[in-house]
Amino acid sequence: MAAFLRTGSGLEGCGFVRAPVRRPVNASPCRSVTDPVPYFADPDREPERMRIRKHKIAGDIYLLQFETQYELASSFLRLQEHYESPHFHGRIFSLEQYMDWYANRHGNFTYYQDWSGFNLPSTALQPFYEGKFDPLSEKEKRLLALFRRLRKPFYIIGIYGHGASSLRHELAHALYFVDHAYRDRVRRAIDGYSTKKLERTIAEAGYARHVIPDELQAYLIAPSEKLARGFRALAPLRRKLRGIFSQHSRTLSLPRLS
Repeated sequence: MAAFLRTGSGLEGCGFVRAPVRRPVNASPCRSVTDPVPYFADPDREPERMRIRKHKIAGDIYLLQFETQYELASSFLRLQEHYESPHFHGRIFSLEQYMDWYANRHGNFTYYQDWSGFNLPSTALQPFYEGKFDPLSEKEKRLLALFRRLRKPFYIIGIYGHGASSLRHELAHALYFVDHAYRDRVRRAIDGYSTKKLERTIAEAGYARHVIPDELQAYLIAPSEKLARGFRALAPLRRKLRGIFSQHSRTLSLPRLS
């Protein structure tokens, strides 16, 4: 998630990332400024007022644009964490179970403030369609209904507002998943560099092991200012990856976000 900004954690790329560290970091230079959301906020609150804009930006990539960070994060939470949480990946869990775990780990439940961008493959939706996560929240139902009739594999990225703080990072994730040529070029570029230290940092930030290669390339393309010193040795690689990203992202049909 987060994402490209799951903001508020310190790994987020200034202006372009989904914040990685699953804890709020006050005064993060790239953090989206939003009013605090109480930890007990109800994810089913007034769902009829929630508006989701669905944009098809490639044959198999969909961009969901929410009006608020709260609506975005509360809609994606269980889908995202089932996909990539180091603790809940592949497990069935309730919102309350996740809230308790998150609050215990970080001192409070601030998830809806901490994360501002999300990304996941269509396969992550399947257990929710199968009823394994019932009862679903109204927001989860709204999100899932947008893709219920789609059968071929696809990728979803989610942002809120104009999304300038998260979009590039989330797009890097989408390209890595659906564009084989992009993924192959990225992997070949990374092979020539030692990235173990950065991989450990990303893992410690709160990501399941299977998504580390994807997160690595996304954070190199949209690096964190807070970790800038750790990225300096990889500056040549970052330039290569940004060039690859620029070439492949030109094929995307991005909407005018407002």
